[in-house]
Amino acid sequence: MLLEPPRGMDDLLPREFSLKQMIVDVIRKVYEMYGYMEVETPTVEYYELFELKSGEEIRERMFDFYDKSGRRCVLRPEVTASIARLMATKFKNAPLPLRIGYIADCYRYDEPQWGRKRRFWQGGFELFGSRSPLSDVEILMVSYEVFKRIGLREQFFKIGHVGIMRNILESYKIDEKTQDKILTSIDRRRIDEAYTLLRELGIDEDGFKTIKELVESPPIIYKKDSVDNKQVKKIADILSPWNSAEKSFENLIEIVELAISGGVDVEIQVIPGMARGLEYYTGFIFEQGLPNVEISFNGGGRYDKLVELFGGKPTPAVGCAIGISRIMQYMIEKMGIEVSPKRPRIMLAHLPEVDKKYVVKIASMLRSMGIPLEIDVMERKLTSILEYALKNEFKFLVIIGKTEEEKQIITLRDLDKKIQVEIPSNEIHRIREMIKE
Repeated sequence: MLLEPPRGMDDLLPREFSLKQMIVDVIRKVYEMYGYMEVETPTVEYYELFELKSGEEIRERMFDFYDKSGRRCVLRPEVTASIARLMATKFKNAPLPLRIGYIADCYRYDEPQWGRKRRFWQGGFELFGSRSPLSDVEILMVSYEVFKRIGLREQFFKIGHVGIMRNILESYKIDEKTQDKILTSIDRRRIDEAYTLLRELGIDEDGFKTIKELVESPPIIYKKDSVDNKQVKKIADILSPWNSAEKSFENLIEIVELAISGGVDVEIQVIPGMARGLEYYTGFIFEQGLPNVEISFNGGGRYDKLVELFGGKPTPAVGCAIGISRIMQYMIEKMGIEVSPKRPRIMLAHLPEVDKKYVVKIASMLRSMGIPLEIDVMERKLTSILEYALKNEFKFLVIIGKTEEEKQIITLRDLDKKIQVEIPSNEIHRIREMIKE
């Protein structure tokens, strides 16, 4: 019998689980503030759902298997495709816009390393029905809000627009599948591979030079009160021969300016040649990062064709997937943050000779008043109970010995102040005031 979980799949112990729950609670609060309704989809989906447009990196790393009826299935590697499936089926007649959120575990057969596990948690925001830049900027705003509320104040954004590259490639009649290959190579930093493919496709010198300039261009840095307008103009001039690509860049700049107006007051890096690994992106894309770590902690973008690809109505969409597991690892290892599990502040200690009926009666009375407590179930001496209570940071002991049982009272001991009082069981409501912080 193997006593360790499979490689890359970690147990979450109480402190880790509490940190995860804190992050999830923040995400759910932002759902509430912005009007997102939470859904849950199956961990197991059919292979075809992710085969179509999830991208080379994900397709190569899926946990796939055949069920007993011979259908090829996967453990979901991401959730956006599942939500798009819902839009094409269960929500096909829903009034738009529709805002959907999810908290889900995902699975990829990655080589385990910092920030990469084979099982990991994501929290998503998906907004369906609008092509307006207001919907794009909302995804940036919810992302910013989540990180800020968690305490990740040194966050920053990298943003781009796949339309810039796709529009140039389309002008050379390059099909979508080949475009995906080129963008995947750029995303994986296999730049020479992308350049070789462009040469093989016979792109002329103007097109090749433009794509090279975009890929190698330094980011345009936006901060609340500053931007390099010369760099913005330079990229606009580079794109001027390609009208659609230039419009995509203008759309990107509008989204950034809206985000700043909406209170996103962190650094935004505009990367004209940016690409992301998922093939379903059609427009604005972004990643959210933290200092001194190369990987992203959140990413997303616009995917206007995915719902239609799954047989639904043409439905514009934009969203993101926040990396809960990565954020946890960053907070624990880079920030030294720990979140203690929530435990009751009161322990009910009873001596072995006490009638257990009186013990559970008192416990029930206290819990019915909304007072959480733990009963000592080890039937040990009071000194041992006290030692356990102090070690586990309980603040109060409710003590029931033979005397308390006979007199129908309880003894409440304050472990910090080292004082105790007797309370009649018919006045047990007084305990609420005594344990107030």
